[in-house]
Amino acid sequence: MPVYNPAPPPSPAAAALGQTGQPSLPAGAQLAAARSVADLSALARDWQGLEAANPASVFQSYDWAQAWAETVMGRDGENCEPLILHGRTADGRLVFLWPLMRCRSRGITLLRWFSEPYAQYGDVLCAADQSAAAWMAASLSLLRHQRLGDLVYLRHVRADSQAHPFLSVGFSSGHLKEGAPRLDLRLYADEAAYEARYTGQQRKRRKKIRKALEDALGPVQFSRLAAGPEADAALDQAIAEKNAWLEERGRQNRIMNAPPHTAFLKRLLARQGSTLETVLSALTAGGKPVSWELGFRHQGSHYAYLTSHMNALTDLSPGRLHMDQSQRLCLADGQTVFDLMVPYDPHKESWSSVTTPVDDFYLGLNARGQAFGSLYLGLLRPLLRRAYYAMPANLLRRLKPITGH
Repeated sequence: MPVYNPAPPPSPAAAALGQTGQPSLPAGAQLAAARSVADLSALARDWQGLEAANPASVFQSYDWAQAWAETVMGRDGENCEPLILHGRTADGRLVFLWPLMRCRSRGITLLRWFSEPYAQYGDVLCAADQSAAAWMAASLSLLRHQRLGDLVYLRHVRADSQAHPFLSVGFSSGHLKEGAPRLDLRLYADEAAYEARYTGQQRKRRKKIRKALEDALGPVQFSRLAAGPEADAALDQAIAEKNAWLEERGRQNRIMNAPPHTAFLKRLLARQGSTLETVLSALTAGGKPVSWELGFRHQGSHYAYLTSHMNALTDLSPGRLHMDQSQRLCLADGQTVFDLMVPYDPHKESWSSVTTPVDDFYLGLNARGQAFGSLYLGLLRPLLRRAYYAMPANLLRRLKPITGH
């Protein structure tokens, strides 16, 4: 991996931000870019050490990145390659990681979060005694110096992320503001305290759902599935039902339909014992599957990545009962956060205690990237997205043969 030695003075990227007093990198600091899966694997021990000592979402964990690279990269129909920017101090200590990938799209080279759109949040990893802004500014200089891309396009950046302060000043907003709802489980000392959060009407609704399921199918049970053939089969069924649910509404998730996505999730299910724990739970009634939830646990947070239910039972709302049981399980297991993640939906409000703003950011690294960013990401894409979500399901189904979605 070629090494880039940033000059001690503030980089041109930092100067462009107009930040006076921008912290400089430590003397002898070095930046490099991992450009292959083998380069990524070589960072394993240092990456895991940096991750363990500093806050990081599951989507920037080494286990997530390595599993995604080996099961999805090069198989999802996109021409992408790793571009993991990493910085070390003079003594060789890894103190900074910016996980990106280079992708060719519409005639330009985009630099995106590594594993996006599988990854739901994007961020950098930076040691507590370092300036994330200084390392990110130096990284932009490296990208320009080595002409590694036309445009940096970063989706789903949380307002509480390490990257957000730098991106919100030096990048343009993609005008696709979202919200990331989550429940702070530290609010509840035990399950009785959790139960007390419900209103009388909510308790009545939950009992009504359980009774309807039991009357129709039989006794309701909630369980966590151990990794193996049974869990793999349950995941296949959960994804099939999710796709059918989306299809009925004229919508389609291209990732949910992609075979590498299922292979990736099954790989994580089988990869227990790492810093990333994968949890697949199922709700059954009369021994028959009713709903599922697949979540990832990392640093005390549970990320509810996939929820699904039998479409024939949609009117009975089994997902409400399942969400209640999933949050109780996390509380019992000592998790501190239950993250419902983007996109924000009104139905998630009752399951969360706080919502963190989320935004997209982009920055053109040359004239081509600047033009594409301004015209498509800054103007056209937000308009198209608003129009898409405003369309009724019957119109979306008619447009599907034209759009391919």
